[in-house]
Amino acid sequence: MNRQISFESEYILHHITQNRLEELFDLELVASEKQLYQLRPDNLAFDKKNKSLVIIEYKNKFDKNVLNQVQGYHNLILENKDEYSKLVNEKIDFDNIKILIISPKFSDDQIKNARDNVELWKVSLFDDCNVEYLNLKSNEIKTIKINPDDLKITEENLLDDKTDETIELYKNFKNRLFEEFDDLNMKFLIDAVSIKAQNEYLCIVTVKSSIKIHYYAEKLEDSENRTRDISDITTGGPLSNYELTLNSENIDYAIELIKQVYNQKVIK
Repeated sequence: MNRQISFESEYILHHITQNRLEELFDLELVASEKQLYQLRPDNLAFDKKNKSLVIIEYKNKFDKNVLNQVQGYHNLILENKDEYSKLVNEKIDFDNIKILIISPKFSDDQIKNARDNVELWKVSLFDDCNVEYLNLKSNEIKTIKINPDDLKITEENLLDDKTDETIELYKNFKNRLFEEFDDLNMKFLIDAVSIKAQNEYLCIVTVKSSIKIHYYAEKLEDSENRTRDISDITTGGPLSNYELTLNSENIDYAIELIKQVYNQKVIK
């Protein structure tokens, strides 16, 4: 019997479904995480049959506020019809905007209180790589088979939509890192890469509009005072007390600090 498992991140659920919108829901992707006035729906799609926009929101775990969240998106579109009309080369019926919420769990109150234009799809991932979508209103079921690699975040995902300068800086840092160490393990996250050696955390490198390195160390000899103290910031991982903003001029210094952590944790 196949065992149900959890999506490791919302990112994975988002991209698995987004890449199959036409197959699953007969929808055309219009935009992914397009920001307008501080709000950013996960997906905006177009229903050609009904000439309507479709808001899609993904959650990889229960979210008690999701109905309010999507209602905010709906109101925003109605207030900015001209902006959204530019995204679709067809006339849009703004009176029939539909909302899909895709999540592994909904409360009884959410199921009861969802508006008529809101479809709640309960998503289930199984260890045989089948993904099941159940419409909680109609009981319609859609199933897709995915590749195990679809459940992993890759370096390509990490660098997607980053600037050329950020990508070049990241690659230069990575090349220098592997010139110095031959036993590192890198795990890619949504916007970061975790670096370990012999199962010991050395650092985590966030890659956003800038690149920052968080060092997993109780004490570093920062002779040039280039790091900042982040001991009072919760990172959700092991002890991380130092942060360095990476640039093309301090790559060697960043590597030297990693060597310190390596010597403290791996060479004891």
